[in-house]
Amino acid sequence: MPPIARALAACLLLPLAQPAIAQDYRAGDSGNAVPPAIFMSAEDHQGPRTADELTLGMWVKAGNVTTYTIGDSWNDWILWLMYDKLREPSPYVGKAEDWLATSIEQVSDDARVWDITLRQGVKWHDGTDFTAQDVAFTFEYYREGPANRWTHHASSVPRMVGIEVLDRYKVRLTSENPMPNFDRITATDLPIIQKAQWEGVEEPRSFTDIGIGTGPYKLVDYKADQYYRFEANEDYWRGTPTVKKLNIVMIKDPQTMFTALKTGEIDGAARPVPPELVQQWVDDPDLEMISAPTLWGVWLDINVARAPFDDRDLRRAITMAIDPAPMLDRVMLGQGKSGAHGWPHVDSFWTKPDLAAPNDPGEANALLDRLGYGDTDGDGVRETPEGEPLEWDLNIASNQPLFLRAAEIVQGQLADIGVDVKVSSMDPGALAELWSTRQFDLRIADITPHGIADQDMLMILYRGDKKNELAYDEDKAAIVDRWLAAETREERLRISYELQEYQNTYPNRVMLWYPESIFAYRWDRYDNYAPSAGYGIFHKYSFLPEEARAGTVDPLIRETN
Repeated sequence: MPPIARALAACLLLPLAQPAIAQDYRAGDSGNAVPPAIFMSAEDHQGPRTADELTLGMWVKAGNVTTYTIGDSWNDWILWLMYDKLREPSPYVGKAEDWLATSIEQVSDDARVWDITLRQGVKWHDGTDFTAQDVAFTFEYYREGPANRWTHHASSVPRMVGIEVLDRYKVRLTSENPMPNFDRITATDLPIIQKAQWEGVEEPRSFTDIGIGTGPYKLVDYKADQYYRFEANEDYWRGTPTVKKLNIVMIKDPQTMFTALKTGEIDGAARPVPPELVQQWVDDPDLEMISAPTLWGVWLDINVARAPFDDRDLRRAITMAIDPAPMLDRVMLGQGKSGAHGWPHVDSFWTKPDLAAPNDPGEANALLDRLGYGDTDGDGVRETPEGEPLEWDLNIASNQPLFLRAAEIVQGQLADIGVDVKVSSMDPGALAELWSTRQFDLRIADITPHGIADQDMLMILYRGDKKNELAYDEDKAAIVDRWLAAETREERLRISYELQEYQNTYPNRVMLWYPESIFAYRWDRYDNYAPSAGYGIFHKYSFLPEEARAGTVDPLIRETN
């Protein structure tokens, strides 16, 4: 039996509180607007708004549904089915809807002390009360325990030095440095875990029990990296979910994923439709497509932990040699935006307007000359000052065919400045191991909004749990230090703009493109998906009643023929 068939076979086995008004923050912000979500199909069929059961395909390796094993930010949407945050939807869009918290207030003028008032009447999946003890424990556990994608919110950026329970539903947090954006970054990103379940768990990556959350779905069965089976939490405080059962199956190969969708083996694919399929499916009577901003990107990752890439001027030569425009045209068939806009994401709420990465192959050649990389034998390949050929490996995952096309373009552009690049396609697991051990030269990878649409992210790399990933840069460190000391939103953003300019001048990653993420689903099974910037259409808000989605989803423009 094929793997997908086995996974599918294994799977098939309160009054609504009034939502608070979402708070938008504009003073001092970039004002960048996330592009609208657009209905892409030729016909809008108006299918069912509820469903008894759905099967969705996922594609990124995952373990148990916990913050330590779900697969970091690539699988956020699965984690959020079970867990809630203090505010929602995300730290990427400059707005925040009160969720587990009913208010978050800055107490001190220096933005180091904040009070959180929690929602009463919320229950964990085991029926016990959600209280301030759970929130305080979450911050304590993340501050003291092993690092994961979310722990920096307590352990480093910001680092909590005071965690105090004021009463059953109120917590006070004090940080080492100012945290003027606590209410719209940390509060909108950190999943709250149950004290009773996690207290005493010393090795969270080995935890195999089913997690207990406060979210709209309960996990009832799973087999890591194969399938996940959820049932609706009918007592969810925000409203009873619109789909009773969700089966999520792992399909890592893109061709297999979209074949399964076309044949009806799955009801939705939580992976963007490849550009070449979009036009084929516009008129498909069984499928509907939505273009929904995920704020993802694709970049060329440079291993600055390995010489000669620890030389910022060499990295500047690399970025000046790379022209992202052909990749958008030839790889993505124009579906997206060029990486020429640089880092962070061009549509991020936090990005400096009109930001751009330099592109000047002539200057790249001149810079390499000045650095002592010459072509002494005239074979078209430069040599290092020690006389070794300038040869680099460029690795891509074998389940990312678009990246192979991009790698070939990068290979040609770097050849134009005298660098011999060897492209290698390898198993995703093997590539992940090379990345985690820093045993690579260059790689092409996709990056989630946590890496390119979150103002805190680069600070995390320099002052957080992952700081050793980057070579020390005194000039950049000075900017980060000023950012950490900033006490207001406006000052933080201004300094962040400086860092963005510096990062694009001396990059450790070169943006290649920002894809237009187009998702497809079978409308006759369920036709009530809603876009939410940073998540696409596959997220918990798509499975909540309309009134419960307030402040978390975006308008959908319908332009059918």
